[in-house]
Amino acid sequence: MWNGSICFIKKKTTEKDKDGFFKSEIEMSEEIPANIGDATRSDETLGNQRGYSADISVEILACNYSGESMFKDIATGKIYEVKRTYRKQKTMMIALTGEERERGKI
Repeated sequence: MWNGSICFIKKKTTEKDKDGFFKSEIEMSEEIPANIGDATRSDETLGNQRGYSADISVEILACNYSGESMFKDIATGKIYEVKRTYRKQKTMMIALTGEERERGKI
């Protein structure tokens, strides 16, 4: 049923170390099973109209999503920003449309 997995980026903290350099720590969720595919034509059209690029479409169980704004595709290591969510009626699934972050920056 699932063809991949993602994990959500929950929070990022940045603090200075003893030498004055910034150190970032990222908290990620557990791996979540997902159906990962290319963005549909309608996702791409809507994205272009709203000023973003729809790069990926991910479908997960709705109970695993709590409004996070970024996720990572485990297979490729790429980081995506959630641009659109769509809850399918009469199912337990939610579809996320993502835009790839520049060079994986968080």
